[in-house]
Amino acid sequence: MKRLALFAMIGAVLVALAMWWFSPVQVIKRRTETLFGTLTLKPGSGNAGRQMGTYSLNALLASEVTLENPTLKEASGTFERQEMESAYSWLCNQAKQTRFELVKFHSVTVTGDRATVDLTLEGLVELPTYNPVDGKYDATFDWVKEKDGWRLARASWKEAR
Repeated sequence: MKRLALFAMIGAVLVALAMWWFSPVQVIKRRTETLFGTLTLKPGSGNAGRQMGTYSLNALLASEVTLENPTLKEASGTFERQEMESAYSWLCNQAKQTRFELVKFHSVTVTGDRATVDLTLEGLVELPTYNPVDGKYDATFDWVKEKDGWRLARASWKEAR
């Protein structure tokens, strides 16, 4: 009898853990962190290894992505996934390093097939002649659920106060 109760308790804990792990909020948080990992290019890393991130990026982006940034006008607008991949490829070739680290999730709201993430991140994009991104940023990411999972549809960021 004790053994049966122990197995039942372990089973209940595993079910609760699985429900938490696969909840939309946790999936969105993991997708956001995967995006940051994909966009991070370590200094001295080889171009071939960097370019492999294009496949990860493809799985994270909607067919059109809107970027909103008040300080980088050339990085603002609505872009097709292929344009985003091309820009990422250019970044792989040009950047000495990039780094995107989550500082804090402020909120994750999921409503049906849409999700909004408000967060603070620390970012660095080091190009040969200047750093267009360097500091803390408040960001909002909008994700949409498509047939194959959650994809980024909009990213808006500004320097943190």
